[in-house]
Amino acid sequence: MKLLNKIYIRISLYMLIALSSSFLFRYDIFGFYKNWKLSPILDIYKSLLEGLGPFAGALIITFIFKVKRKISFLGIAKLKSILMIITPILILFMFGIKNNTGFNKHVYGMLIGIWIVLYGIAEETGWRGYLQDELSNYKPIIKYSVVGVFWYVWHLTFLGNTNILNEFFIFSILVISSIGIGLIADKTKSIFAAACFHIIGNMIGFSTLFTTIFSLNKRLVIVGICVVVWIAIMKIRIYTKKVNDY
Repeated sequence: MKLLNKIYIRISLYMLIALSSSFLFRYDIFGFYKNWKLSPILDIYKSLLEGLGPFAGALIITFIFKVKRKISFLGIAKLKSILMIITPILILFMFGIKNNTGFNKHVYGMLIGIWIVLYGIAEETGWRGYLQDELSNYKPIIKYSVVGVFWYVWHLTFLGNTNILNEFFIFSILVISSIGIGLIADKTKSIFAAACFHIIGNMIGFSTLFTTIFSLNKRLVIVGICVVVWIAIMKIRIYTKKVNDY
C-alpha cells in the first residue's frame, strides 16, 4: 500500500506540473505568450513551451524521488534511435518549405523538422519516458490506456469550443495512439523511437502549423516515407562490437 501511495503521489505531482504548463501557455493566462514577438523562426520554436510540461514534470519527479527508469532517450539500440529521430528532419530538408522568412526553403524545412522532433521528444519524455514507465507493473493494455487518458486530459481540448462527438473522437485517437506508441516504447525502451511515432499525429492533423504549411496529400506522403524508413531501421540488424538491437 505504501508503494502504491508513493506512485499515486508521484503521478499526481507529475500531472500537476504538466497541466500547469499546458494551461499557462495554451490559454495565455498572463497575456504575454501570444503577443510575444520573436524572429520568424524563433516564433515557431516558442510553441515548444506548450509541450514543455510533460518534459519538466518527468525530470522534476525523477530527480526528487530518485526512481530508476527503464526507458531512456536512446533505449537499447542507440544508433537505431538516432537514425530514426533524424529521419523526419532529413526528409523535410529534402522536401523544403517555401517561406517569407528569408531562409532557403531546404534550411527552413530542416528547422521545421527539428521543431516537430523536439516537440515530440518533450512530450514523450513525460508520457512514455516517465508515466508509462511508472505504471510498468500493470498489464500493458491498462498502462497504455491510462497514459492515453492522462494524455487526453493534458491537451485541455474540452475547455475550448467543442462538442461531445469531437471530444470522443480526440479521446479515442489519443488512447489508441497511446497503445501503439506504448508498444514501441516497451519494445525499444527509447523515448526517441516513441517520439517518432508520436509526431505522426502532429504531422497529419494535430499541429496547426504543419497543416498550414502542407496539403493533406503532401503530409500523408511525408508520414508514409517516415514510417517506411522507421520500420526498416527497426527491422535491420546493425552489428557493432557491443550488440544492441531491437
